[in-house]
Amino acid sequence: MNLPELCVPDGIEPIVGWRYWRAESGWLLSLNRFKTWPAAKPLEARCSLTDAHPETPPGERCGCGIYAAVDLDTLKEIAEPDLESLLVVGEVALWGRVIPADLGYRAQFAYPRRLWVVRESLPALDWTGDVLLCLSEMYRIPVETCDARWAVVAEGVNPWPREPRVAEIRAAVSSFKQSVERLAAALADGQEAYARELARLRSEERTEALARSAFRSSFAGD
Repeated sequence: MNLPELCVPDGIEPIVGWRYWRAESGWLLSLNRFKTWPAAKPLEARCSLTDAHPETPPGERCGCGIYAAVDLDTLKEIAEPDLESLLVVGEVALWGRVIPADLGYRAQFAYPRRLWVVRESLPALDWTGDVLLCLSEMYRIPVETCDARWAVVAEGVNPWPREPRVAEIRAAVSSFKQSVERLAAALADGQEAYARELARLRSEERTEALARSAFRSSFAGD
């Protein structure tokens, strides 16, 4: 039985995002283990602040919804799970009301689409085949194994990497140079223009920090 037959209404093409889960007794759990993802039916977003937005979750001005990163690289940037317990990474189908963002999506309905169990998170005495079979039979989707170096950032594999991530450093330097150039151009137009540009840069930094914080916390909770 494939995913559309299980969950997705006819004529709906789901958006595909990426998430992390923990796994236990054949079930997928949120990273903090507070929520179990149902099998053979979608997880549906709930909101305790529905008075603040009359529309179906997720709300435009609310943080509710089921979160997913736009791709694996983005997921690895915003969530850094450890390998101390069974870790699963995978694609998740999203549909219903879906609100896109720079880092990913907030959705009304979600269901795992394809999973990879991170080998390095498997207990030493467990047989990999049991874990894969349990998850595959429970959710009726493909389940494979993968290496931690593919699934998580370097710090997840080695919390004290010897070499910094060069790409991140280059991106940070480039962003800093762009900010300096914008401020210099604004200063040439006067003190007021400089103050406005400085406020705009700080606002962008806060917005990005809040977005990343929301995504990080969401992967633990749902």
